[in-house]
Amino acid sequence: MTTVSSFDRDEAFQLLRQLVAVRSYPGEERAVQEVVAGWLTAAGLAPEFQATANGQPNIIAQISNGPGPTLLLNGHVDTVLAVEGWPCDPWQGRLEGDRFSALGAGDMKAGVVVNMLVARALARQRDAWQGTLIFSSVTDEEAYSFGARALVASGLRADACIVTEPSFDALIIGAPGKILVRATAVGKAAHGFRPHEGVNAAIELARFIAHFAAAVPTLHHPHLPTSQTVLSFLSGSAQYVITLPERAEALITRQIIPGESEASLLDALHAFAETLHSPARFTFTIEPPYYPPFELGQDQPLLRAMRDASAAILGTALPVGYSSGVSDANIFAGEAGIPTVFFGPRAGDWHQSTEWVDLSTIVPCAQIVLETALRLLRNGE
Repeated sequence: MTTVSSFDRDEAFQLLRQLVAVRSYPGEERAVQEVVAGWLTAAGLAPEFQATANGQPNIIAQISNGPGPTLLLNGHVDTVLAVEGWPCDPWQGRLEGDRFSALGAGDMKAGVVVNMLVARALARQRDAWQGTLIFSSVTDEEAYSFGARALVASGLRADACIVTEPSFDALIIGAPGKILVRATAVGKAAHGFRPHEGVNAAIELARFIAHFAAAVPTLHHPHLPTSQTVLSFLSGSAQYVITLPERAEALITRQIIPGESEASLLDALHAFAETLHSPARFTFTIEPPYYPPFELGQDQPLLRAMRDASAAILGTALPVGYSSGVSDANIFAGEAGIPTVFFGPRAGDWHQSTEWVDLSTIVPCAQIVLETALRLLRNGE
């Protein structure tokens, strides 16, 4: 099979620059989504605005083309906040050879461009496939994934999903999940000169924090990395007072693997806290966002189609790989149960002042995604 459409690198780059030029921090995505919707409308698609919990819309464009499977193409338009030290305007970027540096260029507006181009190509070549294509440009992936969660909550049904996060050298088929736990110690206030009359919550929680990682270690998986750490520790009053803190809180983030749950982790933390025989009272609560882990089976039709497509375009099939972090792929695969792979243009230095995307990989990435779609949706199979 050969692809039925070619892609123009210059058009892809100009579209990427349009998206990059619009600041789109979490909670500020509407303006860039309007650019996406306008382009899709001009391309003959019928985009719809979908409400999300943070008030910023997803853009959904569905192409129904007879009976057959449903393929979801997904990307997010939000970016992290611009850090200090950018050598250029983060929203205008700098081009050096094939490398374009700009905020969100790699993570992941280049991937959104790929999906836009592929959706248009499929809309123009309906005689080459059967089924349904769902294009989705979502919000808030860098924060709580409100966009992906709204898409799933809307009743989304798909047989396969490609998330075009940056990963051009491997097909990412799995990732650990993430649990955020708030650990709270409640003691008893007393005068700071008479600590024996109270229970210092800060000291008691510090005892827990000092040893919990060894007492409740992360689980092992042959492919998925795991880690856990403390993100914050708060106690006492914001105003200077000579009073023992009666409350202390720590925020713990932990990566999880298949088979590990929120309940099992909370049980383990409670059990360790009891071994401290502390005079303080400990509580543990799960905080959003929660991301389930996922791992795609090697025999899935989506993976076979993507490996065959990459071999057709690149001359050799791409290997599989695993992510070290979470993304909206965790929501679609782990929560909605949709077989999901993430694969997108090559990029690097995400969340840094030197973020970049390799422009030479955008067109072949789009070709591979299009070829995959044609293989999955061929004759409605």
